[in-house]
Amino acid sequence: MGAMGVVYRAFDTLIERDVAIKILPEELAADDATRNRFLAEAKAAGRLTHPHVVALYEIGQEGQTDYIVMELMKGGNLAQALQQGGAFPPLEATRILSDACQGLAAAHAAGMIHRDIKPSNLLLNAEGTVKLADFGLAKRTVAGTQQLTLAGQVIGTPYYMSPEQCQSKTLDARTDIYSLGATYYSLLTGVTPYHEIESTVQVMFAHVHGEPLDPRKINAAVPDAFAQIVSRATAKSPEDRYQTAAEMHADLVAAHLAMGGKPLSAHHSILQSAMSLPVAPQSGRKGARRWQPLAAILAAAVVLLGAWGAWLGVRSRNPAPVAPQGDGLPTSGITSTQGVTDSTIELGTTVSYSGPNRDFGMSIVLGIRTFLESVNDEGGVNGRKLKLTALDDGYEPERSLANMRDLFEKRKVLAIVGNVGTASAKVTVPYALAHRLLFFAPFSGAAFLRHDPPDRYVFNYRASSGEETSALVHYFVKIRQIPADRIAVFAQNDSYGEEGFQGAARTLRAYGVHPKDIFRTGYERNTLQTAEAVDKIFEHRDRIQAVVMVPTYAAAAQFIKGLKDRKINLVLGSVSGGGNSLAERLREMGPQYGEGLIVTQVVPHYQSAATGVIRYRELLHKYHPEAEPGFISLEGFIAAECLVEGLRRAGPDLTTEKLIDALESIRDLDLGIGPIISFGPSRHQASTKVWGTVLDRNRNFQNLDLD
Repeated sequence: MGAMGVVYRAFDTLIERDVAIKILPEELAADDATRNRFLAEAKAAGRLTHPHVVALYEIGQEGQTDYIVMELMKGGNLAQALQQGGAFPPLEATRILSDACQGLAAAHAAGMIHRDIKPSNLLLNAEGTVKLADFGLAKRTVAGTQQLTLAGQVIGTPYYMSPEQCQSKTLDARTDIYSLGATYYSLLTGVTPYHEIESTVQVMFAHVHGEPLDPRKINAAVPDAFAQIVSRATAKSPEDRYQTAAEMHADLVAAHLAMGGKPLSAHHSILQSAMSLPVAPQSGRKGARRWQPLAAILAAAVVLLGAWGAWLGVRSRNPAPVAPQGDGLPTSGITSTQGVTDSTIELGTTVSYSGPNRDFGMSIVLGIRTFLESVNDEGGVNGRKLKLTALDDGYEPERSLANMRDLFEKRKVLAIVGNVGTASAKVTVPYALAHRLLFFAPFSGAAFLRHDPPDRYVFNYRASSGEETSALVHYFVKIRQIPADRIAVFAQNDSYGEEGFQGAARTLRAYGVHPKDIFRTGYERNTLQTAEAVDKIFEHRDRIQAVVMVPTYAAAAQFIKGLKDRKINLVLGSVSGGGNSLAERLREMGPQYGEGLIVTQVVPHYQSAATGVIRYRELLHKYHPEAEPGFISLEGFIAAECLVEGLRRAGPDLTTEKLIDALESIRDLDLGIGPIISFGPSRHQASTKVWGTVLDRNRNFQNLDLD
């Protein structure tokens, strides 16, 4: 039971993940003010995409029942952890606050005031990462927003309320700073602020007029630096507090390091409490949305999720025979009906729907589905509707391969489209080739996807990573007049980063720089540990003027922040992949980050007046009005256009081989995006075009001529 609604555990049969469903009870839904607060939570949380904010997947209503589908946090909450284990060690408490601070900074950057920061609203995943939840009390700061509380009405939890909230004064983001400081006090001491007072009114009076909070009076082991953070965060006057969550986070980091703490992104191993949500039983009926009265709500929970996205339907259940081939790899004997019925064509993808790179997967799938939905509304392809099953791999190659097996062997898809990640492609492409499975438009610029002549079953839309990094090097040398030997490379330490580095190295060699002489640094995949790379750049700052970056968006933002905080002013250029998520992350960090960052793109600007881009924006608004246009979803949209063109040409008697022949027949396809799309037996690359963009002072992308 949450502060505002009942929460159930359920299973999403489409993405195949556990989720939480929050439902507004009927007796509360009858009250308009309560219902508005519930929906305000959904709208507020839905605007935020951040590693330390609980993800919201869907908002809806069935009959008179309002619901929210959210990320399931399996580690319980901090209130439970405090109840079970008491105060946290000071370093551990500070790590927790670091996570919460980052999530709160994201909320404030989005124009939100949470107004109910407390331990029970800080949730834990299985690894111990802390995420901010429950925006049922959040209030938009923008003008014109409906006031959801009456004057004088108490909203929030008294033990963690700010003085101005206790007095029903006008609130700004600093009220959350106070509540976060009060939460820090509880983590350090194991008790609530002013815990010795029983009356709610007296607790609120103490927040306004009582003694300042000092955790050392309860726990003498609390270091002075940590106690000072509590003191400043919980100052009675907002003017005396930290003015931003980012400012508080900086002090947490400094104090933590001064006390010998490890990097604050480390997982919290001692947070092991289990979430005790009731499990929603599965319904035997697939594909129907059957919300019933509250008494039957559990039976419908999984059915709701199974129908989410309107992509479930009849799937072939006849297993395809597998026979060994001369190369020793198992090769499928695909039947003519693999992935194809009289009414449907089944497509699949494995993408990152979780982890630090989840925006990649979500955006690619959004773009693909937008175009497929438009095709289905027009009758489908040769009378068949197109359905996409997306499985989450968390940006981990092993999970990607398992998903490929699931999609091909169990779900019987005809083709794979839009897979995310070079490291994932390295293990999934061999599987696709061995099973003669079409692998179309992966979100990767890897050279091994672009053999000459091409692999029959692999088609690409986007330019290669090497073409992107080459464009950056040419721009630095020719346009910015930066000596080639003053250009460094910052890349993810895996095949993705290596592909980008090799592209830069080939171009730098043409300018007389040998690959062994290139200054290179990086970070580990699926982490944000960029501090060491920043240190190396700082040590060699006299010989570096520009950096070619081959990261994911979250790591890119962390690296840029590290450079700026160290006053290292370089010309920075990153390959595509960050898109709107990178810009948003830099916007959250503060006005001093991101301006002037150059980012290559493999699609035109999503606000372009090009015919194809206008069509994309119109269809995105029609089918997903809550979504904002972006580079990555535009790429997925274009990839889907190319694939559908092949499906149409393949005719009604559809098989994988006929589809590939049809794709290879595409010549001079003009989608209204600039490049003309052509395939052939010796050309499986739709586009080699690289566009340039640069972030302005508001962290918005502007076009940049790279030539």
